Amino acid sequence: MRLLADPSLGRLVEVGCGGGSLLHELAQRSEHATGIETSERARALASSIAKAGRGKQRIVAGPDPEWNQDRELVCAFDVLEHIEHDGAALEEWAGWLMKGGRLCMSVPAHQRRWGAGDEWAGHWRRYGRHDLQALLVSKGFVIEHIECYGFPLGNLTEWYGERFYRRALRDRQGNLNKSQATSESGVERNYYVRKFKWLDSAPARALLRFFNITQSLASRTDWGTGYLVLARKE
Repeated sequence: MRLLADPSLGRLVEVGCGGGSLLHELAQRSEHATGIETSERARALASSIAKAGRGKQRIVAGPDPEWNQDRELVCAFDVLEHIEHDGAALEEWAGWLMKGGRLCMSVPAHQRRWGAGDEWAGHWRRYGRHDLQALLVSKGFVIEHIECYGFPLGNLTEWYGERFYRRALRDRQGNLNKSQATSESGVERNYYVRKFKWLDSAPARALLRFFNITQSLASRTDWGTGYLVLARKE
């Protein structure tokens, strides 16, 4: 939200909008917002949230063929790692954007951090800073901002979560392919819901503010667990 601080975001598309809560916030400052979600369960949840959007947002299962260099903003948060051919996906997204349009996206960082959580979510890869930058530039983007987020809280929760995700992989009914795992990852939040009462407490909120400050101080390092990028189409 800090990167996308413009009073008006124009016409935007969020790829992989999941349950739709972030799209709902973005829609309040856009001319029109469209969320693409392939998971039927996630799409149903996002559609229920969209009803409160006063007609400024809609949820679809796939892109509109008529999108042709007429969108001002494309967002894709923790999506690219779920796509086998990531370069082709970036080319498609660039085709939706007008000249000077922007892409705001996040991806998990550092292949060395690969773990059970990545397998559970249906990831194909994690990204290094230079590899990600080179990929975006090769597809016609100019990088305006890149930061590494998550340090130190993301590092701790990712490490702690490995135990949960290993158990979740064992408990899954059958072996899901990456597409099926991706669909489930967009809505499966039982573990977090059980922790919410504690997370919503005053001590936890104060602790989170502290971690947010620490994360900001470390954003130019590569210590965190993900990259957040804002890029412009040439």
